[in-house]
Amino acid sequence: MSAKIITLFNSSPLKLVLGGELENIDIAYQTYGNLNADKSNAILICHALTGDAEPYINDNINKGWWQSFIGSGLALDTDKYFFICTNVLGGCKGTTGPSSINPKTNKPYGSEFPAILVQDIIKVQKALLDYLGIDHLKAVIGGSFGGMQATQWAVDYPDQVDNIINLCSSLSLSAEAIGFNHVMRQAIINDPNFCCGDYYDKSPPSKGLAIARMLGMLTYRTDIQLTKTFGRAVKAKSHYWGDYFQVESYLSYQGEKFLTRFDANSYLHLLRALDLYDPAINYTNIQTALSRIKARYTLIAITNDQLFKINEVRNSRDLLQENGVNLTYYEFPSDYGHDAFLVDYTFFEDKIKSALV
Repeated sequence: MSAKIITLFNSSPLKLVLGGELENIDIAYQTYGNLNADKSNAILICHALTGDAEPYINDNINKGWWQSFIGSGLALDTDKYFFICTNVLGGCKGTTGPSSINPKTNKPYGSEFPAILVQDIIKVQKALLDYLGIDHLKAVIGGSFGGMQATQWAVDYPDQVDNIINLCSSLSLSAEAIGFNHVMRQAIINDPNFCCGDYYDKSPPSKGLAIARMLGMLTYRTDIQLTKTFGRAVKAKSHYWGDYFQVESYLSYQGEKFLTRFDANSYLHLLRALDLYDPAINYTNIQTALSRIKARYTLIAITNDQLFKINEVRNSRDLLQENGVNLTYYEFPSDYGHDAFLVDYTFFEDKIKSALV
């Protein structure tokens, strides 16, 4: 099974919030389960920062990023619901992004790819649903960056979604998290091969992107999990200035692995969209934006999340409640920290199922 790709915004371009426009946008998407007769069981899945349109892959070798969550009788039950997942605008897994061919130049967009926001991303998702003839959603669910997309769906399209399920995400990114993202961006931008983003006919900024991914991985897990897994164990064949400890080897492996599946420009654009997320964009203030939400809203937090800190998520909980949102809130600890929503199935199963009743 591989993602389907269609081209939309052919007759009129997508006007972007921060200026500029894009036309002939390719959209990669995948579906699971069956759409019922009245189209009332459709659920949109929004992926996290570096995800793709295939949370589940029917393959004995390759696995999707939400493989253990989707299937018959599981939290995302394909016997009951029809799931749609798209690769986000700005990505590099089939949907138009910086590595895509710019129809005006017949070269990759590179440095000419415009700035995008979450608000732009969900407009593309909405266009896909219109194309599929789905005008109402049982739910929108997402974790991390996907949780921000789910929230914006409730704000921008309040009459078209019944439930929002936001896993491990707040209404905005903290100063500390923006700081981490800044360091990651600088690692890429200062790689000699970056060439202001126009590197597609040259060697890519692999060293910078690998370093960025290594730093990112440290925000996704917890010190508890790293200690349990690696402790201070040393590699049998170690390098004094390199992979001396097992944890260093793990991070280097994650950095190198990332190079095979992601584009540096996409990483830059999506990190900045994460930084800039604000539900109030296009509205008078945050109160006006949140008061538009009609959907039932489920928010699940990890108390020892290193990226979306618990105080930030609690502040988001309070803002949602203060502005009349029908909110169900959960929090619990996990050794996996922020990545819990991808791997700690037992913690999330009953809460997701309850949110879809």
